[in-house]
Amino acid sequence: MNELKKGYLWSWAENLVMAGVKLVPLGQTDGQLALINLSDQFAKALEIEQQTEDWMIGSFTPSVSIASSLHETQYTRLFRS
Repeated sequence: MNELKKGYLWSWAENLVMAGVKLVPLGQTDGQLALINLSDQFAKALEIEQQTEDWMIGSFTPSVSIASSLHETQYTRLFRS
């Protein structure tokens, strides 16, 4: 099961890094280095995940919703699905 979770983390991290490569002046090599450095933290993240109970998870991010609604007026748009 841990390998499946590591695969998910890799996919998530790769998505973020590739968005950075496309949107900011982050070269392909630097993006790969960032991905490798992130992947070194996967084991620690999975240890924390094992100790986290459902009631401990939550968020309150109204600013994200507001920022998301302003995407129509941005010069550059990046849609991820």
